[in-house]
Amino acid sequence: MTKSGIILAFRNSRVKLILSLAFILAALQFGSPVRAQQNVIAIQGGTLIDGNGGTPLQDALIVIEGNRIKSISQGGTPPAGARVIDAHGKYVVPGLWDTHTHFREWFPELLITNGITSVLGYGGGPWLNSLSEGTAKNKIYGPRFFLSQGSFGGSYMIEDKDMIQSFQLKGREDAIQHVRALKNLGSKIIKVYTSTTPDQLKAITDEAHRQGLKVSGHIGISAKEAAMNGIDSLAHATGMPIPDMLKPADLDKLSDMRVIDSGRLRVNYTKIGRPWDKNRELWGPNTDLTEFPLFIEDPRRIMAFGLMDRGLATDLIKLLVQKHVYIESCMGYTFRNVHDRVPQYRAEDEALLNDPNLAYVPERYRDNILDYSIATKFHPDELELMKKGYHNFQWFTKTFIEAGGKVHTGMDTSSPYHATMMPGVAVPREMQLLVDSGVPPMTAIMAATKWPAELLQQTKDLGTLEAGKLADLLILARDPLQDITAYKNIEVVMKDGIEMQRGYHANFRNPLPDPEERDLTFPDWIGSEIPTRIVSISPTAVPEDGPAFKLTVKGHEFVSSSIIQFGDTRLETEFVSPSELRATVPAELAKTVGTYPVQVVHRLPAWGKTNKEFLLVKYK
Repeated sequence: MTKSGIILAFRNSRVKLILSLAFILAALQFGSPVRAQQNVIAIQGGTLIDGNGGTPLQDALIVIEGNRIKSISQGGTPPAGARVIDAHGKYVVPGLWDTHTHFREWFPELLITNGITSVLGYGGGPWLNSLSEGTAKNKIYGPRFFLSQGSFGGSYMIEDKDMIQSFQLKGREDAIQHVRALKNLGSKIIKVYTSTTPDQLKAITDEAHRQGLKVSGHIGISAKEAAMNGIDSLAHATGMPIPDMLKPADLDKLSDMRVIDSGRLRVNYTKIGRPWDKNRELWGPNTDLTEFPLFIEDPRRIMAFGLMDRGLATDLIKLLVQKHVYIESCMGYTFRNVHDRVPQYRAEDEALLNDPNLAYVPERYRDNILDYSIATKFHPDELELMKKGYHNFQWFTKTFIEAGGKVHTGMDTSSPYHATMMPGVAVPREMQLLVDSGVPPMTAIMAATKWPAELLQQTKDLGTLEAGKLADLLILARDPLQDITAYKNIEVVMKDGIEMQRGYHANFRNPLPDPEERDLTFPDWIGSEIPTRIVSISPTAVPEDGPAFKLTVKGHEFVSSSIIQFGDTRLETEFVSPSELRATVPAELAKTVGTYPVQVVHRLPAWGKTNKEFLLVKYK
């Protein structure tokens, strides 16, 4: 497999050792995060909103055996010996989905407490795969995972043209091989980025569909082009409104829009020349305005929605519905500075982040969640046009759904690089913004339950509450069909037939710390006087309580005095070559679940340490 195109969301990075002992002690202090599973559970007397969009079932009796729903009836008597959950006067709904996460180790309590039982994670690699395995076995507290295992076609944040070229697909056969590689890694959806051309996209979607996978795109081409070439979902609603929904005279206005903030990290807010789509050289093939390079964060895109022609938008809606293209509902993110509930959500986030029980949310994310600083730079006429853009997008979303289109809640939680969303609460907020747009509450519920399961092709087990399906559900104190904010009053979260602990705890720790989180401050990038640097280790993950194993470290300019250090222990090391070292890790050093640093150090008279890589000890 070539390196072009695939960008694995997991990077072996550099961090301090964090053992799972802290998590175990925390669990002892505030109780196991996953409650013991009862063989048979009966939820009695509540109103069932099953997620299919039909009439709710009153006085429902839901019998759960193991991790699946055995039966649903109106009235009736719970089975003998069942644990009964009294739901009289309450409402039973499917668990929620967030279909766009960049999962972080501190997410679990925020997600579960706010009713998110399934997530689509854009990424893969040893850490995320180990975490997914642990939650699937109900040994790690957290949601159900569906992973992309990587992506391709992304070259933003890169200005070196040779490097950009290295990330480009080399034709149809290259695209096919990349899809197959991701499928073999366990991908549940293929993700493409802004550098993917229409021809490449056609090759990708053809092969993905042959492999039984759908394709989601944070695209750098128009939504029309993407739909004609087989895209299944538009992440961040990318590819619109430019150029398909703007008249030529309004497209020409884009070049006169000022650069509001050229210093925004990661986003290259450059002046747009005439004609507006002339600059394809650096970021290509996308036009500089559709994605330059991550235009979802540029206020000019929001203003462009303010110039949207509803006739042209209707034409695009017809095409998207005809081609069965989903749209990722992301109003809370894309329009985070201008939607109608900005003051409310800002205040709620400030209150949440002042909760001492959430002190574990890293400072960098806190700053980004509360970052609305760009809004202070808007001129009144710009703000007015952006608000019009938001209201136009509300109309577009409502009209798209009424025409038969489907949306799915995907919040892009959470980024260390730019203004971002609060995990967990972002999904019920998106449902509220959908209802604000004129979408019925029942449809908003389907956008966060049934339709995500359809996109991920998981309807056999998830998305709705029906006999035979997995028991992922919520019990609400209020009726969400009368007031969608009822999701603020969740009384029970059940995942896989297990009633999950809710609430936030200052001593919460993930038993598998994410090595990438340690990468944020780059504390270990200063190497030793001897220019050695680790490039990779093998294996990258082993099961707990396993036997001793051979650890291979590859890198540059190793010397005979180089020693592999595992955690705090220096191992007897075999010098294989200047690029390879080997050592045996004793069983007792990797007995406990956790994330363990690996470094190369040196015997005297040499000295110094390399960067760190990380080995994961995961649950069996």
